[in-house]
Amino acid sequence: MILDGDLTPAPLEPASPEPAPAPIPVATTWWAPYRRFLIPGAALVVAGTVAAGALLLVLKPAGSIEKMVPATVDVYAIANLDPSAAQKLNLLRAVHRFPDTSTDQKLSQQLDKALKDTGISFTGDVQPWLGPQIGVAVSVPSSGSDAPAAFFAASRDDVKARAMLTKLQAGSEGKKYNWHDTTYGNVTITVGSPIAPTSSGVPRAGVVKPSIASRAAAYTIVDHVVVIASSEALVREIIDADQGRAARLVDSTDYKATLGKVPSDRLAMVYLNGKSMVSHLKGQLTTPLAAGLAGIKGLGDAEAFQGAALALSARPEGVVADMAIRLDAGKLSSSSREALAHPGNPKAVIGWIPSSSDGFLAFASLNRTIQSVLDQAGSQPSTRMATDSIGLTGPQGILPHLTGDVALEAALDKSFVPAGAVIIGTDDANRMRSFLGGILGLASQGQAGQSKAQTATYRGVAITTMALSGISLQDQFLPAFAVLDGMGVLASTPAELKAVIDAHKDKRAITGDATYAAAARVSLPDPSGVFYVDLGRIFKAVEAAPVGSPVNSLHLKTDKNLAPLRGFIVSSVSTPDGMVERFIVLVN
Repeated sequence: MILDGDLTPAPLEPASPEPAPAPIPVATTWWAPYRRFLIPGAALVVAGTVAAGALLLVLKPAGSIEKMVPATVDVYAIANLDPSAAQKLNLLRAVHRFPDTSTDQKLSQQLDKALKDTGISFTGDVQPWLGPQIGVAVSVPSSGSDAPAAFFAASRDDVKARAMLTKLQAGSEGKKYNWHDTTYGNVTITVGSPIAPTSSGVPRAGVVKPSIASRAAAYTIVDHVVVIASSEALVREIIDADQGRAARLVDSTDYKATLGKVPSDRLAMVYLNGKSMVSHLKGQLTTPLAAGLAGIKGLGDAEAFQGAALALSARPEGVVADMAIRLDAGKLSSSSREALAHPGNPKAVIGWIPSSSDGFLAFASLNRTIQSVLDQAGSQPSTRMATDSIGLTGPQGILPHLTGDVALEAALDKSFVPAGAVIIGTDDANRMRSFLGGILGLASQGQAGQSKAQTATYRGVAITTMALSGISLQDQFLPAFAVLDGMGVLASTPAELKAVIDAHKDKRAITGDATYAAAARVSLPDPSGVFYVDLGRIFKAVEAAPVGSPVNSLHLKTDKNLAPLRGFIVSSVSTPDGMVERFIVLVN
């Protein structure tokens, strides 16, 4: 049922015999390849997940999706529409911050709007039977064929669920198919084949011509789970898994090992079968086209990919996604294993980022990362010549003298013009000066006129600027660099370079900013890499952008749903057998 109005949690009351209402989690559709008859399945994914935390369902016994997903699936996603009490409370808090989803009534309108082209409505046709889970399963196809895919939705009322399926079949999209029933494993499967046009290319009278995107479809209800798939064969495989005649994904060792690296208390989860995907990619490399591409002899470190999982959850601060990637260390290059085993911590270089920055990327293994990339590229003379020419490698190259610390920061001014700087750790100040000067020298090559370097001193630090010929807005782009206290800094303007120097010398870095501090508290502990954006500042800059600014065409100024967004941060931790990343969207 739907309750109109605000769903702010009320004070606790004595327990009642009624089951606790459960919200439906938020997600987005990815069912586009089957957007004809199967588009209702996509709409159900959107409907079920967007309604999380606001459309309360009194759940009855329903089927379990996990036990019927075949082990042959390569991508599997499931949303839990009846999460834990903590997840419900946190998701309610986040969802109701946005104007378009501030009440159940508004949510209902959004969901019905998403389904308007299917001939059904969420409130009238879906919500009465939708149970505690929805999911999607996809297999990587062979070359030139469509990806086998299936949509699942647990049912609390099979009669109402079948009525919705019948309504879809009778709708405008359903009429583009010829339908018939068949039986497999004592389960009735309804199979649809796209109606082909006549030999003249014109559909028969009274028949709507299907689009090129039309594909075969099949649906059924198995153990209180609605299944809509791209073929009858896939439905049969699902029935076999459910009835114990075929291996199930949830029983596989790789699935369990990968899911064990992400939180179990979650709203939704996505799993990728790495071994299978790598096998398909290797098969593609044997095709005549791939064989004709020079230099392609294998997948390199990609062959180490074992699997990945992403878990979506809600916390008081906002929405969190934890992603784990499993790797076979034995299939990695030695430099890649070294980079994963010793990722470092970018805490030191983050201390150089000005508090005025709107965002940054920082990590502490630049030297190992570059070496890994060079190892993957091989020993081709052209690659070595290019890296030598910029002073990265060679007898005087900077690579052996990089400490690994690196950060790239940026800020927007009142005209929505970005300024930024790259900060690189080094144990050789002279080589770093030569390297940065060489980079600017290469940038000026081929430009009309002669670029001249000028040197000035700021707070005891020598700053070198170089006006690049052909650049008219030199107040907005006048490259400058300096080397001090084990860091080389290359900035877009002298003002930005001075801001970095001030942040370091005065200890006024972004670490003291309230929004960043809040994001860092819920990030992974001791991260090896951090990416951060102050969304609040960005949206304020958009609102203040002058008339004629490129951002005006994006219509962001009038989107009130952006206002609750406070910040976005990604933190990562590496281990010898993979990595874990945490994505956080802070909501006011």
